[in-house]
Amino acid sequence: MEIKIGERTVPVLLSTLEMAEIQEEIGCTVGQLRDEVFGLQVDLETDKVTFGIVEDGKKIKKFATLIRILGNAGLEEAGQEPDLTDKWILRHMKPGMIMAYVVGITAVINESMEIETGEKKEGPVDEVLEEENRKKEPET
Repeated sequence: MEIKIGERTVPVLLSTLEMAEIQEEIGCTVGQLRDEVFGLQVDLETDKVTFGIVEDGKKIKKFATLIRILGNAGLEEAGQEPDLTDKWILRHMKPGMIMAYVVGITAVINESMEIETGEKKEGPVDEVLEEENRKKEPET
């Protein structure tokens, strides 16, 4: 999978190596990203899902670190120079596109966390994507 930051298209990759880097640099597990980075909140009365990342500069910086880790892994795996920095990412991410980046990165994480049976381990979930997938499943 790839994301576009500024004029640059960056491949992103999550493997066990990046999981360790996330724990070391961001200070949480992949399963905790939804709270620590994305600021995911669910209103149990209305089932409304919101993300607090946009209102929290610390979460935005952690998100840039996450993109750097996954982006440099993708670049390296593609045989390119892993040259992303947090500062470059923050400078080139459009503020109005933060949620689009969240959705893209969440999809990468969800895909990477699938086990061979097709089940998903605990991790960030894109609620909209999950609902669309449920609608596509054939009824029995």
